Amino acid sequence: MVEKINQEAPDSKYYRFCLAYELLDVNNQKGLLLSRKLVRDFPDFPEANFAMGTFMINDTKQYDSAIIYLNRAIELKPDFTSALFNRGIGKINIKNFEGAKSDFNNLIEKDKGNAGAYIMRAVSGYMLQDYKAMLSDMDIALQMDPFILTDLYFNQVRKTIDKAIELAPEKVNLYAGRGYANYESGYFRLAVNDFAKALKLVPGNSEYYKMIGVSKIFLNDAPGAESDLKVALGINPDDAEIYYFLGLHANDLLGQPEKSFEYLTQAIDLDSSNPLYCYQRAWVSYNLYDFEAAMADIKQAIELDSRNGDYYTLRALTILNGELETEYDYCEDFRTAEKLGTTYKVEKYLERYCVKE
Repeated sequence: MVEKINQEAPDSKYYRFCLAYELLDVNNQKGLLLSRKLVRDFPDFPEANFAMGTFMINDTKQYDSAIIYLNRAIELKPDFTSALFNRGIGKINIKNFEGAKSDFNNLIEKDKGNAGAYIMRAVSGYMLQDYKAMLSDMDIALQMDPFILTDLYFNQVRKTIDKAIELAPEKVNLYAGRGYANYESGYFRLAVNDFAKALKLVPGNSEYYKMIGVSKIFLNDAPGAESDLKVALGINPDDAEIYYFLGLHANDLLGQPEKSFEYLTQAIDLDSSNPLYCYQRAWVSYNLYDFEAAMADIKQAIELDSRNGDYYTLRALTILNGELETEYDYCEDFRTAEKLGTTYKVEKYLERYCVKE
């Protein structure tokens, strides 16, 4: 998006906003600096004030000052729902719970499908000890989006979902919602517990068996993971993700890359539009020294998702170590990975292979 805006409006305030906002939770200090300059140059630009307030909430925790900037953004653009959302979060953090509730009420009136707004209004209800409203909002949000807690799993939200489960232990969607959030946050034992409780309420649910199984992969429980994933597969043999997780299990825990390749192939046969499946099978082929097969899969992964730096890292390594004749340049791929962000330390490859003498 940033590149497109720069092509259409180079050095515009919109381009500068996107450039700053892309740094959110990546490099908050630099993002804050760029936002401050943007506000200085365009004080009546709502997005500039929004960016400034957002970085203050996420980085410096200057909630009172953040609210001032978000007030200005909303004054300039009354339907700015993202600014309303972040102002509500700011108000929760200064314990202005009624003010936060008012912001989320306003947001929901403008965007009734915003599951995150219901979650945060539930937090306001929890803080105000309006547990009936809290439970209703949490239930609505998780019916809209079972995964919404994964994006908002900070301390106040955790306390709110815990209270909701305490008050309504019969609601399976509460356990599942917390389970997904615990899984994405790396709390795998807690995730197992949540999905096990969900299974007691809905016996035979393949999704819950699947999530218990994949959580056990990360707990290095190879027999338990395989057992639960195969139960899930028996219930729902058309779920591509189960084959994907079995592929991870075979490769990472059992050290059986050939078996992993078979599972991942079944996942891709069921869902060829998921770049992660192609990427994982590419890694398996890479480790089996089948660089041509790895190249074909990683090319497909990048076609499906061109913004994932890990994909470019693997393509670069495949070209470099497979000594393949290709149109792609591994140094350019390493640089692209570094620019997009990657879980691999590409700096060492750039220094070793791509520094011109």
